[in-house]
Amino acid sequence: MRNPIRGETDAFYLAVGGSGLTGASLALGALVNPIAGGALFVGGLIGAFVWEFSTKDPDRRRPLREAAAAGRLVAASTQWRVLVVANRTLQGEHLEEILRSRAERGAELRVIAPILVSRARYIASDVDRELQEAHERLAAALAWCNEAGYEAHGKVGDPNVALGAIEDELRAFAADEVVISTLPPGKSNWLETGIVQRLREELDIPVTHVIVELDRSWLAAEQ
Repeated sequence: MRNPIRGETDAFYLAVGGSGLTGASLALGALVNPIAGGALFVGGLIGAFVWEFSTKDPDRRRPLREAAAAGRLVAASTQWRVLVVANRTLQGEHLEEILRSRAERGAELRVIAPILVSRARYIASDVDRELQEAHERLAAALAWCNEAGYEAHGKVGDPNVALGAIEDELRAFAADEVVISTLPPGKSNWLETGIVQRLREELDIPVTHVIVELDRSWLAAEQ
């Protein structure tokens, strides 16, 4: 949400707008009837709140965009680089098709497999099974890439900090595109926690979202 008062100028315009709305409402109430004046005042307040809550704050930090920009500054290669974010869906058929299409165009693939566990299990450090399964999926995906002759490497992300893991990779890898694969809505922790939305809002590079369910998959809207 936008911060409505970021300086003296904003405070001045807010005061003038509030005074103007109040004056117009009083005048309408006196000339027509009090109900009309009250309706104008309430309508003006509702409109102001709707605008406020629906407008993005241009001064808000965007750590993912900052990380991607920092990565591009230190990039030593002009090769197209694709950051792949996936875990439980790493063996999805459509994801493999996307990776194949990028690799055949000469892209370098970097796979990050963050895990997301319940807070209780994370506090209890009971994440061994999730880590093992993520490592197995990642190893299988990288083996598939290597057998096909594609340049690919990757790692498992830290538990419960998927966005932090993605940010670190953007800073180190200098990605030109992000491909993120999730389960469908209602089954995906990453969708529920807003990771895909954050990537699309913050990054100025293409973000491709692949939805995978069992042995069925499809490509979501691509940015």
